[in-house]
Amino acid sequence: MNREQPGLQMQVDLKQTTAVNCESCGHDIFIPAFKIRRMSALLSPHGKETMIPMQVFACAKCGHINDDFQTKEETNDSI
Repeated sequence: MNREQPGLQMQVDLKQTTAVNCESCGHDIFIPAFKIRRMSALLSPHGKETMIPMQVFACAKCGHINDDFQTKEETNDSI
């Protein structure tokens, strides 16, 4: 059984990673942003309309959200 322990940090050589850039402008800095989904009262477990926040990362320069940062359903919605 090989499980990570809470608080244990892995040492990573950044040279072995790949940079992520904005698909729109090429910028490499992102900021946290939220998409909000509305759930109707009929689907909500407590019978009231609910707002569901979903964190994504938006380009700090142009605001674009890369497809990799979105759920499959959201990507298909925008087509």
